[in-house]
Amino acid sequence: MCKDNINIKYPLAKNHHLIQIAPQFRPIKRGARRKGVEREYVSKDGKNKVKIMMWKELDIADQDLLLTILAIALPLDRGASLNRLIEEKQENEKEKYKKLWEKLETKGILANFDTIVINTSFYELAKELGRPSTSKNIYNWIEESLERLSGTNFKIENERYVYNSNLISYIIDKKTKKIEIAINPLNALILMNDKKGYILHNRKERIKLRGEVAKGLHAILVGLVNQKSSRTLKLDVLVEKVYLEKIEDMSSQQRKDARKAIKKALEKINELDSWEIKNYDNKTYQIKRL
Repeated sequence: MCKDNINIKYPLAKNHHLIQIAPQFRPIKRGARRKGVEREYVSKDGKNKVKIMMWKELDIADQDLLLTILAIALPLDRGASLNRLIEEKQENEKEKYKKLWEKLETKGILANFDTIVINTSFYELAKELGRPSTSKNIYNWIEESLERLSGTNFKIENERYVYNSNLISYIIDKKTKKIEIAINPLNALILMNDKKGYILHNRKERIKLRGEVAKGLHAILVGLVNQKSSRTLKLDVLVEKVYLEKIEDMSSQQRKDARKAIKKALEKINELDSWEIKNYDNKTYQIKRL
């Protein structure tokens, strides 16, 4: 059964729908993280083509950290306007915030937008992730994950525009262990203006799930199944979306293992209060959000 004794302060995270659908995160076995990965996705209506370019491949734990950052940025009192910080800070601090903007490498129409900066710490991020909040190993992992997230760029092309940005940029104060993180302007747009077109993640649900496959599948289902609705989905479709690989490109053993892992993950998600999952024939599932 799912554990209910983990407390997090920031339970909700808004992710822009175009960043949500971009194929970024997958379960990765130890030592199998690839470098220089590119993936592409075309939206269902054909109007948006999204390309993700990763310096180092992202796993489900990296997704955890990104959602934690977006959750901390959601309350109005936590996220500050980067433009305002550049305008109002003293000259010696302005340079720091200018670098945060430069490191986002934002181009196209997004270069005219503002973005959000959060001031956090290794301790807070570890605690929100449900990890030992004073562990040096966790702090090292957080720094490595921030580096991977900041080295991930999305490029979006639609009928009119081409624009891109890194997911985040960050500055660490080694002495105080404080971290300032700038979020890409596309995510900042929905956070600052309460715009539509976002996927809402419930981190209280997610943190109850054990295992990368269950968490990765949960993130996929949140984007596929609207609240108070249901959807029928094929097992192999879910396999491809979680593992970011076509069924026909997998070996017979890989297919067998992946299907088994997704079935177990569906059982775990079905234990959550707001989900109801019915198995029709071991190949088709009705998935309902209550």
